[in-house]
Amino acid sequence: MLSKERLRQISIIFINLLIVASFFLHAEVIFNHVFEKYIIENLYDIHTNYYFNKANLKEEFTSKEFKVNYITNNQGYRIGSEDNPETTVKEVDWLFLGDSYTQGAQVEHEDLFSSKLYSLHPDKIILNAGISGFGVPQELALFNELKDVKPEIVFLQICNFNDFMNVKNTSSGVSDYLMSYSNFLRFILYDFKYSNPAELPLGRWTEPFYPDNESNLDFNIFYKDISEQKLNDIKRLKEYLKEFSQAVRSIGAELIIVQIPTKEQISYKYFDEVISSFHIDVDKLDMTYPNKLINEICVENDIKHIDLLDAFSSIGYDPFFEFDEHLNRNGHLLVANEIDRFLKNRNVPPNNIKKISPFNVGDRYPVPTGSNKGILYQSFRDGNMEIFISDSLMHSSQRLTWNNIDEIHPTTSPLNSLIAFTEGNQELSTTKVGIMKADGSERRYITQGENIFGAIPNFSSDGTKIAYAEWSYNPTNRVFSKPSIIVYDLIENLRTVITNDRYESWRPIFTPDNKSLIYISDEFDGQFDVFKTDLVGKSKVNLTNTMYDEWDPAISFDGETLIYAAKKFKNWDLFTYNFKTLQTEQLTSSKGDEWDPIFLEQSNSKVYYAAEYGLNNGIYSLEIK
Repeated sequence: MLSKERLRQISIIFINLLIVASFFLHAEVIFNHVFEKYIIENLYDIHTNYYFNKANLKEEFTSKEFKVNYITNNQGYRIGSEDNPETTVKEVDWLFLGDSYTQGAQVEHEDLFSSKLYSLHPDKIILNAGISGFGVPQELALFNELKDVKPEIVFLQICNFNDFMNVKNTSSGVSDYLMSYSNFLRFILYDFKYSNPAELPLGRWTEPFYPDNESNLDFNIFYKDISEQKLNDIKRLKEYLKEFSQAVRSIGAELIIVQIPTKEQISYKYFDEVISSFHIDVDKLDMTYPNKLINEICVENDIKHIDLLDAFSSIGYDPFFEFDEHLNRNGHLLVANEIDRFLKNRNVPPNNIKKISPFNVGDRYPVPTGSNKGILYQSFRDGNMEIFISDSLMHSSQRLTWNNIDEIHPTTSPLNSLIAFTEGNQELSTTKVGIMKADGSERRYITQGENIFGAIPNFSSDGTKIAYAEWSYNPTNRVFSKPSIIVYDLIENLRTVITNDRYESWRPIFTPDNKSLIYISDEFDGQFDVFKTDLVGKSKVNLTNTMYDEWDPAISFDGETLIYAAKKFKNWDLFTYNFKTLQTEQLTSSKGDEWDPIFLEQSNSKVYYAAEYGLNNGIYSLEIK
């Protein structure tokens, strides 16, 4: 190539580029293998106008004031340490956008204000999409990517700390991508892009206060004197918030701004520290200006405004860390309570739902024990479902099964002497119905035979019979039959077929008098309805007869009310059917899925059920009349 004059210049450039690329490639390999302890973890994926959490993170953040687990699911949303990272979010009720004050990497997931708010509104799907370093332009860019989750309310968190400076749209540059993909370059460039708090004038972040007059003119929103830079930032902030409001309204949602004060606004200690150290004239400061500005913008654009300055100023504890500028767990709780108070003042109805499960580990199928003082349920452990028993509030749980096989749909006999359950692989349709003693011993099966399978058993009220769904497998043509309802007599060891296999039938339960069975079947119109069959006269009636699926029937202790799950719209809600009035009532109407309802008490006023609300799932209670 060099022998050809016209290619010489191109060749020299090309060879030099190869040498440079080779240097960085070798440096990356050496750094990763020899200097592994110096690797700075990359937490974010780069997008055009913003960045977001990497999926399936499992990091630990440590400072002299906190030690926090930071874990994300497969979409990059933050979850708790016990949560399933494969659980995803498709639609939400409330979407929280903001910077590091919303992200809350200084507290555990359960202490975030979004998590605390969920504990007050457990049937709401709440998504926290806060990311450190974001301003309103980046939050708007992220919102435009998240429109498909269809929130009803978008909470935009603004903090007087730094949301009024450098208000401009950003695009990821070469250094951002290099730092994202190279551990070596991230180590080299990190200190150039990010300051170390220990090197700051007061050993902590003090935005928007600066030690020089020029920076205060340009960036300090509390500083009365104004520069062209600050004037343009305020102008752009107004424009972005107006655009934000229009974008939220375009999807039929409502925008609410949550404004968090700075430490200097609520504490004389921190205020005196900055004005004394930076020699700032107090007369040149208006410590309420950013709050008045946001309120003015909200009035102009018909945006609701939650100003937290008064709430933060009147409490008897410090909502911030001492050195770190962010909210501590008390601060997050305060924000949650103030948002809840704001919602209540807007006539949001009081919530009669409580989450009972302590973790999001797929707790399902609660059933009362014979004494009605506790529940049986299934929960995911060690890669499969196991059976647990606990008190009714799930404060103390005992694991009854320990193996690598799914045990699900537990139910107990009236005197708690026996537990029936489904065992095996549901996806392969090869489950068996098993029985064991209450302590998990003496396991046996009532679906006997190599190619006989069954699921979802229930005891009669006297404990002498079990009803369940049963089907068979024909190895010759490799076809499963459709499930039929079977009643098995535990005393006589006799099985009675209740329905035929021309259609699917599932979920049988006995009425309290043991004279009838209630179950679901797709006998009519191809969708599942709830049926009632007289075990003596064999008469049958379709109780629901709708054009949508019903599932999971359960009956009240007095036998007067049926409760079940139905997919009337695109998700599962809970319904009741009154045998006297023949009336149906819808109990829930959330964006989540509610299943497996049962009456827990003789008064029939408390319902337990399993549900999934976005990233949250488990067993919940519902008070009804």
